[in-house]
Amino acid sequence: MALAVRMSPDVEQALGPQMAVQARGITEGTCIECRKPLDSEPVNVVLGQSTVGAAGGIWFVHDRCAPSRIIELTAEATAALVQPEDGYDMTMAAGIVDGSPVLVARMVMTPFTDSGTHGSEPRNVFMQALLESGFHLVTAELDAEPLPEWIAVFQPHGRDLQLVVLTPTGKRFYQGTLPRPPAGWVKAVLDRHQVLLLGGDIGGRHDDEPDQLREGLAVAASNGQLAGARVACGRPVDFGLA
Repeated sequence: MALAVRMSPDVEQALGPQMAVQARGITEGTCIECRKPLDSEPVNVVLGQSTVGAAGGIWFVHDRCAPSRIIELTAEATAALVQPEDGYDMTMAAGIVDGSPVLVARMVMTPFTDSGTHGSEPRNVFMQALLESGFHLVTAELDAEPLPEWIAVFQPHGRDLQLVVLTPTGKRFYQGTLPRPPAGWVKAVLDRHQVLLLGGDIGGRHDDEPDQLREGLAVAASNGQLAGARVACGRPVDFGLA
């Protein structure tokens, strides 16, 4: 369920219609002020804009914590935003779409840069980074080509899984918890030895029902806002890891 999202007129104007609609569709997240989960109370949009270039980011705060506003980002903050040293801050969810196991990466914060075209809306930095890393735009078929040498490694962690996604250079694309994968997900992955990794401007939550997940992915794909790749996936032992 979407949260009650508020934004000041100057934030809405700076975002543009498309990104404003995306911001209003947020369903979960963390307040950047108190670091507690966003809940049923209204949340405000905070827009960071670079003082040295056309880049920025979108954050959310509880209404009780801070107002909707535009803040300035220094050169150092801009560099950390566009090319974060520790990777992008994201959540990861597991699902099964049309019988195929998927991993869905959602940004905690949306970084963006100028599209380079006068009058057009900003580009999502995360989406751009995925495409530059070998991912492809995903169409209505919700499928993608294999991406060699990327691996996703998981192991049990209570009722959840611990997941690490590594690039060919060994850099961590993602490391964290995979909350309660649906029944049959682990078996489907081990049968295929791969998973469809999807990322972009995707609505919904980590605990979406299958129909909700597929609908969210289909909407993102139809808007040209979904990138994907099939990556090798399995347990540590499957990759010779301790």
